[in-house]
Amino acid sequence: MKAASKFMSAASAVALSAALVVPGALAVQFVATSVAEAAVVSRVEVTGNQRVDADTIRNYISIKPGKAFSSSDIDDAVKALFGTGLFSDVQINQVGSTLVVKVSEYKVVNQVLFQGNKKLKDNALQAAVQLKPRATFSQQTLDSDVEAVKAAYRRIWRDDAAVTTQIMELGDNRVNVVFNVNEGGRTQIASINFVGNSAYSSRRLSDVINTKRSSWLSFVLRDDVYDEDKLRADQELLRRFYYNHGYADFQVVSAVGELDDATNKYTVAIT
Repeated sequence: MKAASKFMSAASAVALSAALVVPGALAVQFVATSVAEAAVVSRVEVTGNQRVDADTIRNYISIKPGKAFSSSDIDDAVKALFGTGLFSDVQINQVGSTLVVKVSEYKVVNQVLFQGNKKLKDNALQAAVQLKPRATFSQQTLDSDVEAVKAAYRRIWRDDAAVTTQIMELGDNRVNVVFNVNEGGRTQIASINFVGNSAYSSRRLSDVINTKRSSWLSFVLRDDVYDEDKLRADQELLRRFYYNHGYADFQVVSAVGELDDATNKYTVAIT
């Protein structure tokens, strides 16, 4: 039996790396074997490539025509190709005297566009997302960028901002990525409730903290912003206030805010 045929006949017995887990890979399939006798191919054929030149792909792998190779060489070739960050899928099979390298290229981002945004300019949103022109596109990165845009709006008190996306195919494996933003309304604080206080009224304690209930002056003062860091600082202000008035063992049990999605308003409870 020739070395090449022996190489393929052992595939079902060993099936090395039938599902190789590589970050960013959609699916990886290749057939390789571990045999005592190495195989030799007369040519390396590359398929599935659109932007990346076939010779460039051949240069990434160590398997060469007329040179003996083993299953570990195929394993290394798959890893090398995924390591470039250019491919979402790689399959390597030996067909007779030919080694077939089949690849699927990641799409490349042509433009990143934003629509519907007014409170935040394009350059602010572009700085928040990972997808950039000429970068490779992946659904995982897109999903992460949607959350990043929402987080940017939460920082300007628009917790109900909604973000959808469009992927515009341009051909040649290039895409435009469009973020459609519904900025929603400005998130407000409906009420601040104190629980467990008896020595001082809720109105008096409201004067101590910096977080304020929304009012007609909030548009100017911007003091009705719900922020967890700000609320933690308010707890310290309350502790100092009580300590200075003779309550050394005072403590805030909890301080939480709950958002009503229907009204886009927070209710803050300080116990």
